[in-house]
Amino acid sequence: MTLITLRQAAVRLNLSSTALQKIAAAGLLPAAGQHGDKLVIPADMAQRIRARSAVALHHLLPTTTGNATMAVLRVDVAKHVPDEDRPFIGFRTDLTPADLLEALRGWWVGRPEKIAQAGILPVTLGGFVVAVLTGLSSWDTKLADNGLIRHRFDARLAGYISDLDTATNMIDIGTADDLRIAELLLGKRLTSTSGGPIAYVSAAKASI
Repeated sequence: MTLITLRQAAVRLNLSSTALQKIAAAGLLPAAGQHGDKLVIPADMAQRIRARSAVALHHLLPTTTGNATMAVLRVDVAKHVPDEDRPFIGFRTDLTPADLLEALRGWWVGRPEKIAQAGILPVTLGGFVVAVLTGLSSWDTKLADNGLIRHRFDARLAGYISDLDTATNMIDIGTADDLRIAELLLGKRLTSTSGGPIAYVSAAKASI
């Protein structure tokens, strides 16, 4: 088996080294191992991830309000936060589904009606969809200490992955529509650009 370093894998995957390091730190590369002082992964695994398709957003539109724009939540590796509403913020594969949902559903800055309009919120780490929230129909609002208005959404965890290589949904009990939506999104590339956690993608851009 040929092993390559994360830096070499990042080049093959067209990712920054930082993005792939975050993917590994979140537990999404369980086949990774140490070779000396470097983290390495199988070259064929990098090849399979490289071949992963991008999200075809237009396949999701019939299940939403018909809008061609969808919010995307861009997260970092989960960490503890001093917040009585949730023990973590971000994504990590060793979080329980309950903790993961709380870590992802709030508190975010943005127009809540725009974030919730599609009823779906893909969660990306390093440019790949690692979790999917659905059922965004209402939200709580609070004024944070820094003066920003933040929102926490009522949502369901429709799916998440524990391995970017196989990208199997770890949630197997839910509505048929939730599981179908998660299947269309999980493990796929979804490129978005934003100055904060919330970004937006359009059908034309995401289906390229």
